[in-house]
Amino acid sequence: MDLSGSWEYIQKISKSRLANNKTIHHVSEYGEGIEVLGAAGEVVARRFLGLPEKLHEGFDNGIDIWTHGMKIDVKATVLTPKMAYRYLQWPTWKPVKSDIILLTAIDPVTMQGTVLGYATKDEIEGAPINEFRHIPCHEIPAVNLHPAWELVVRQLNGAR
Repeated sequence: MDLSGSWEYIQKISKSRLANNKTIHHVSEYGEGIEVLGAAGEVVARRFLGLPEKLHEGFDNGIDIWTHGMKIDVKATVLTPKMAYRYLQWPTWKPVKSDIILLTAIDPVTMQGTVLGYATKDEIEGAPINEFRHIPCHEIPAVNLHPAWELVVRQLNGAR
């Protein structure tokens, strides 16, 4: 998905989020580009789901999108040729507040993005924990995620 037409907006939102949400964890471990990836991922998700592309500028309390009774938290990773070796990761200390965790991938150089798939709250909480990471995380391989099109079907069916 081409994000070039929205890139200025994505950067504006990222800058606002950094001004309001700057945490040692985000910036020291991942750099300020983490907010750009996150905002771009949310634009990709909203486009994919046919929703308005207006993004929040402050803390989201673990829910980026509410649609058809579904609470969705959007996560973003860097789009690389080795996506099959990526994981949807969730820190063990962090409560899951959404029903759905949607993983997107962004290439900030080409301003392209895609939706990779999703996992449910129960799947995240039940996923194996990788204790060898700097921060222990539940991990689900990207190739094991539900296909994103299922979310569109869930929307059409009223999120049953």
